[in-house]
Amino acid sequence: MKKTVFMGAILLSMATMLFASISPQLKEIDRLITYDKLDEAKALAEKTLTETSDKKEQSDLYFILSKVTLSLADEVEALGASKDELFALFEEGERYADKSIELFENAPAYVYKGSNIGRWGETKGPLNALSKADPIRETIKYVVNDLKDTEQTVGWYLIGQLYYQLPGWPISYGNKEIAVSVTRKAIDTIEPDQLYIGHFMGLAKILWDRNWDASKRNSKIKSMEKSWNKEKSDIFEKHFYYEGSRGENFKPFYSSVNLNKMDDRQEAVMLLQYAINKYKAWPIHTRGDDRAYQEILDLLSKWGY
Repeated sequence: MKKTVFMGAILLSMATMLFASISPQLKEIDRLITYDKLDEAKALAEKTLTETSDKKEQSDLYFILSKVTLSLADEVEALGASKDELFALFEEGERYADKSIELFENAPAYVYKGSNIGRWGETKGPLNALSKADPIRETIKYVVNDLKDTEQTVGWYLIGQLYYQLPGWPISYGNKEIAVSVTRKAIDTIEPDQLYIGHFMGLAKILWDRNWDASKRNSKIKSMEKSWNKEKSDIFEKHFYYEGSRGENFKPFYSSVNLNKMDDRQEAVMLLQYAINKYKAWPIHTRGDDRAYQEILDLLSKWGY
């Protein structure tokens, strides 16, 4: 499951002189991540950990280390790293997430714990990926239902990929309808200062494979709207019907027409074209962004566009 660089939150409280002296380092780590200087960001985060005793700040630093380590794994994989090298990085990233959670329970650390588990399983192979499916799902479900956080875009994208890539019944619980719904949620929770063109490509691939015509979309979205509007205590599973949350006449921000006026593949192409334009307008690109952009161009060409 491809991941893009996630912009970390910076703790701004100036409660103590110690924190006031560390805060610039957190800002510098964030800047290094933005400019794709991952090794430097990791080194500074590790150094900063030795300079503070504030548990919340330590938790933030361990979360930063978890996401940076995952991004470093993507980079070394692109350079041809061995599976053993990748496993070591994914396991390191998961340990950092666990340390972050132990110090201060937070949704982003759970999301990156799940992401590292997912990449480990994906790299290990199909059977191991299946064995990791439940831990990933339960991790994000905990974020949504117990921590009451429904705005973690990476978490929703991860669940979308899980339901898309898993085989369906009777082997597992893969389901393209659910994958579309939760990936729509992932797109709708991208913050304005984040790029994440891979999210648009992810939804486009699922829609292309689902391949509903406009008439079927109209009927299905009406049905999902009814399911969405029913009272549900399980908010995580309620989002399985997110595609119907605003009705069949809803017009996505990247579209000139309503959901019920186009078929799945028309929307898939529209998503990729939007992602291309967003990439071109974005001021800073990481290596991961560049790879995702090229993959989008290749996908459009494969589809005949």
